Amino acid sequence: MGICTLIVNPSSGGEKATGYLDLMRTRLSEMFEEVTVKKTEKQGDAEKFAQEAANLGHEAVFCMGGDGTVNETINGLAVAGKSVSFGFVPLGTVNDLARAIGIPLDPEQAISILSEAALVVLDIGKVNDRYFVSNVAAVAIPEAVEGVSAEEKTKYGPLAYFIEGGKALAKQTMHRFRITVDGETFTQESPLILIALTNSIASFESFMPQAKVDDGKMRMVVFKEFNLLDSLKLLPQLIRGEIKNSDAVIYKSFKHATIAVEDGENLITNVDGDEGPVFPLEIEILPSFIKVYGPAAT
Repeated sequence: MGICTLIVNPSSGGEKATGYLDLMRTRLSEMFEEVTVKKTEKQGDAEKFAQEAANLGHEAVFCMGGDGTVNETINGLAVAGKSVSFGFVPLGTVNDLARAIGIPLDPEQAISILSEAALVVLDIGKVNDRYFVSNVAAVAIPEAVEGVSAEEKTKYGPLAYFIEGGKALAKQTMHRFRITVDGETFTQESPLILIALTNSIASFESFMPQAKVDDGKMRMVVFKEFNLLDSLKLLPQLIRGEIKNSDAVIYKSFKHATIAVEDGENLITNVDGDEGPVFPLEIEILPSFIKVYGPAAT
């Protein structure tokens, strides 16, 4: 049956993660001969624990936490470069990967399906020296996400990101980018660039409905100059999942891209909900990179 490691972020889910620990440990004990539990105390712990487990030859690594914990765990497995299955229980505010795969957002339900779970092949992305499973955002959204307090996340949930994102877009911080997508180069002024691996961004599940977790592609949305009229036109398209058809954006499906900022600003990115690398960026898809425990096929 093998050995697995369970990584727990005690602060996730409004500090409710440890309340589900016994239930998760019991379920994993039915699936594996041995379960090693590791609790994170600081940023980087989940990545370290995952890498250590992979190097020890553990059959699987699970985590309980939000998108940041999931991202760190994936990074640890990717750096180790071993064939290790991955599973997780979503306990964050947004939980984009869980939404994309179809894992229940209720922790007890997510744990209950593990015994009959199927292994789903998952693409991951790489931006500079970091790996990601959901999205990369540049300019307006990173500034907005960094400004969302823990209290706002608790009070408003995913809506907090939309509130702050709207404020950031309203300020129209424009930058000029030089973008190369699968060999094609163009320049564009933009307040916001989004790179999506899955259909869900900031819990908005219909943002990119054509995106699949295993299609070997990423999607880039480059917003043009943004004003109130644009937002009124864009909202219905967002709701219908037709943003790629909007005149307010440039849409690209791709496997490899580079993005540089031409106006000298030292801009940061947001990767899977946390601060990412600064520009310039090199972004690539790593197709069918890992197997993830997901709902059994019906």
